[in-house]
Amino acid sequence: MTKITAEALQQTLSSFIQNTERGFDRLDQLMADLAKESKKTEQEIKKTNKQMGELSAKMGTLVEDMVSPDMLRLLREIARLPEEVAGVVNVRVKRLYPGQRTNGQTAMVELDAVAECGEYVLINETKNTFRPEYVTNFLERLGQIRAYFPEFAGRQILGAISSLRIDPSVITHASHQGLYVFTLGEGLLQIQNEEGFQPKRF
Repeated sequence: MTKITAEALQQTLSSFIQNTERGFDRLDQLMADLAKESKKTEQEIKKTNKQMGELSAKMGTLVEDMVSPDMLRLLREIARLPEEVAGVVNVRVKRLYPGQRTNGQTAMVELDAVAECGEYVLINETKNTFRPEYVTNFLERLGQIRAYFPEFAGRQILGAISSLRIDPSVITHASHQGLYVFTLGEGLLQIQNEEGFQPKRF
């Protein structure tokens, strides 16, 4: 039977403690490295998301700039107004409503394009990609338009959505809600509503 002296036991225990401490040190370093890499990855993800958001905003502005010049032509076509009837298109319109407050701030409505010609007003919403919920949100704003624009009293207000391409299901949904649907084709915006479409007056 092997005898273990107190000195040998102390040495073994000391060696075990040292090895364990070194193991914990390596583990701590590994955890620190992982945390550092994780933080670095998180920062890279945030940076990428920010860049994607900025690119999406620029793309949205680009699409708006592509479709807004055609709004007056489409309004004249829809309302059967001759060229000699003066008209104007305003883009990225913001209007405050001082009489109403939301979360302590004055309520505001933002519109991508507003075309005016004769007794008609055409309000357009442009998106890179249109989803059904965007249509719903736009309809809610259209329902408040006269409160924000009292100068439109007595005029016929129409709504439209536009994009480079819009899914057929969204076209159908928007049409059922009384909105015109425009998409780009051969350099000009084209009306995508089916024959017999009845627009809603807001």
